[in-house]
Amino acid sequence: MKITNITKRIRWNEDTPEITKDKTINRIFNMADAIEHHFPEVLRSEQIKLKHMFFLKNAWFDNKGFAITTIADYTRAMRLMVTAMGKHHYWFEPLKLIQDRQKGGRPAVSSVTRTKSRRAGR
Repeated sequence: MKITNITKRIRWNEDTPEITKDKTINRIFNMADAIEHHFPEVLRSEQIKLKHMFFLKNAWFDNKGFAITTIADYTRAMRLMVTAMGKHHYWFEPLKLIQDRQKGGRPAVSSVTRTKSRRAGR
C-alpha cells in the first residue's frame, strides 16, 4: 500500500535522528501492509477505516507477540498515522490514543501539517 499521502504530511523536528524517522515510517508502512494483507479490498491509505485500526490495535499487536515497549512505539506511530490521515478528531477517543499530559511521556519529535482549504483561494 502506498503511504506517501500520509508521510508527506509529517514534519520532523530538525534535531530528530534519521533512525527515529526511518523506524516510525517503517512502523506506519508495516501497519498499512498488515491492513492490506488482512483486508484485501483496502488498496489505498484513503480507504483505511476505524475498523481497520481496531484490527491493528486489538488483534495484530497481540498476534505478532510484540513486547510492551514495541506496542508503545507502534501506538505512537498509529497516533501519527491517524493524525496525518486527518481522522484524529474522530478516532483518537475510540482507539484510546488520547495522551494524558499528567503522565508525561516522550517529547514529540514530529508534527503533522494541515492541508490548505480548497475554499481559501476564493
